[in-house]
Formats: sequence, structure tokens, C-alpha cells
Amino acid sequence: MAKGYARPRGNGKWQLEVNLGSYVDPKTGKRKRIRKFKEISAKNQRQADLELAKFVAEITGNNYFEPEKINFVEFVQKEWLPVAEKRLSHTTLTTHIRYLNLRILPAFQYLRLDQIKPKHIIDFLRNLEEEGMRADGKGGKLSSSTIFYHYRILNNIFNYAKEIKLIKESPLEGVKKPKVEYKDIEVYSPEEAARLIKCLETEPLHWQVIIKLAVTTGMRRSELLGLEFKHIDLDNRIVHIRQALTYSKHSGYQIHEIKKGSRSARIRDVVISEALVDPIKRLYSQRETERDNSSTLWMDGKYNFVLAHEDGKPYNPYSLQNWWKRFIKRHGLKYINFHALRHTSATLLINEGVHAKVISERLGHSDIKTTMNVYGHVFKKADELAATKLDEVLFKTNKDH
Repeated sequence: MAKGYARPRGNGKWQLEVNLGSYVDPKTGKRKRIRKFKEISAKNQRQADLELAKFVAEITGNNYFEPEKINFVEFVQKEWLPVAEKRLSHTTLTTHIRYLNLRILPAFQYLRLDQIKPKHIIDFLRNLEEEGMRADGKGGKLSSSTIFYHYRILNNIFNYAKEIKLIKESPLEGVKKPKVEYKDIEVYSPEEAARLIKCLETEPLHWQVIIKLAVTTGMRRSELLGLEFKHIDLDNRIVHIRQALTYSKHSGYQIHEIKKGSRSARIRDVVISEALVDPIKRLYSQRETERDNSSTLWMDGKYNFVLAHEDGKPYNPYSLQNWWKRFIKRHGLKYINFHALRHTSATLLINEGVHAKVISERLGHSDIKTTMNVYGHVFKKADELAATKLDEVLFKTNKDH
């Protein structure tokens, strides 16, 4: 509680003082007291004390918070993190915490939440662009996407502070978003993708199904890992994408709702290839036999994942990545990371002239703008190819004559 004092100054005048704690001056590193003063007129001590009570209530009410209780670091650790643990996937939260501890908290450690202004954010983001900010010891600068990730974390923190009315507006409202420079994504061409599918024929059935689903649906790795047979409607050739599976050393396996994109993007249905119906049926039959023969099922058989060990335990995301690397090497395929299969799926659809809205919905993007930003260069190439084809159709005859 804030403490206050009413001191007589003579001639019916009183000075009110409220002690609001202290803070660390970011320039000197020294702790300073925070006090509020007010001059009033009062007939006696009793009336002065009543005015003091009103003054305390005024500055410690809904629109004012004691600074010692809302240091930025304290707010992040005690207020924001508990909420973030519920709102973010644990893998995303792990990345957030790493960037917080590495760069964000040290940069703002001496400031109260309400002291941070747009200028502080701008200076911080500019500092991230400088040489020597990488934490892996490699030369060069942070990527534009990494800088934008820091912006996202800060935006999340200050939006929550605004949500619970600790601040009236976020300092990021006056800051321009860092521009992300999208690089050309390494993907498989139609010929390379066809060869990939052919190479899968010699692999175990569960790998055949999961990789083909990755290429044909563009599902994220966490969505593929969390996919259960109950989510697949083979009669209508639809996969209902409803959950994700992630893993971290701290929390182990987590099965949770998809937390990327809007609600309509997180819960979506995607039509699957007719060529996948029979392999999925065979894999389901194989899995049922494995479950019947297993003495102990993972989580008592609560989940029936498409990609799982014989006891129903899901594959670790890192195991999937490691298998992919060995598979690529074994068959002499061009290396792309596993996530690039999602980009391959989108690129193949774009080159076949599929509308961006359809692609956006299949990928689970929040809106079509995301799709256009990520795959803008692919759409441009497809547009150039379309123009070339039109030239051939419309002007070939004239050229021949």
C-alpha cells in the first residue's frame, strides 16, 4: 500500500505527500524514490487526512499502478509468462523465453513497464540489426525474420499489459513493423516430387503415408504428428486437421489445439489424394494388429496416431527430421528440410493454377495475405508462364505467317 503524509504549511495550507516506492534509474543505476505531492487548503488535521485519503485513492486507482510492482522484467516473469504458458504452444514458448533471456530482458531490465516508449523499441530493433548480435558465434547479422520475431514477442507482452489495463496504449503502436525479407524457398520441382513419391515405395508403410500427406496436403510437421485415424474420413477423402503434437525436454509430449492462424485456419478440412486411400486403409489395419498385440499401449491407448510406434507412442519430432535426412541421403535426393515439403505442396498447386484462396485455406494461413507474402515470387513466375502460354496460343498463328 502507498503511504501518505499531510504536513501543515501555515495559513490553512497543507502539503500532501504519497510515497510510491522506488525504481532504478537506467542512466545511473541508482535507486530513486517516487513521490507525488499536492498542495491543499484544510481547516485541521482531520480534514487534511480526508483529502490525503482521496489523493492516495486517486493516484493508486484503476489508472495508476505502483511503479515498484510493474518493473518490465517483473511484469514479464510474474504476469505475462503464466498467461503465455496457456496461450502458446510449449515449443513456441520455449523460443520466446530463449529470446527474452538472451536479448529482450537485459535491454529493458532497468525500466518500468510504463516508462518504455516507442523510441526505446526503435533503438532496440535497430541494435538487433548490428553485427555481433548472433548467439551462435557465427559471423554476420541476425536474419530479418529473427528480428521480426523479437518484435512479435514485445507486441505480445505489451498487448497483454494493455489488455489487463496496466498501460493505456502499447509503445509498439508507434513503431513500424520490421520488414521480413522472404528468401527463395528451396522446394522440389514436379519431377523431383514425383521421384520422391517413387522412392517412398520401398519404405515402411507409415513413412509412405506421412510423407505423401505432407506433400499433398501441406500440413505442418506438428499437425502430421498429431494426426489420428479418427481424423481421416476415407469415404469422402477428407482429413480433419484438429490438433498438433509437439515435444520439448521440459514438458515432454504435448497434444494440443493448433495455435497458429485464425480459428477457421486452426480447424480446417483438406481433401486428400485418391491415391492415398488404399495406403491409409492398409496402415490402419496394420496399426490395429499392432495395438492388439501390444502388452502395454502408450497412454493406455487413448490416442491412435497415424505416425506411431507399435505400442502407439508417437514419434519424436526430431526422430522424424532425422529419418528424413537419412531417407534423402539413401536415395540420393536433393536435400530440402522437412518443412519445405509444405512449401513444395503450395508451389506445385500454384504452378497448376490453383487459386491463392484455396491454397491459403489448405495451408491453414490466417488470411490470403500471408500466402501472397510467402509465395509471392512463385505466383509471379506462374503469372509469367501464363503470359507466355497466352502468347503461344494467341500470336503463334500470326508469327507463322
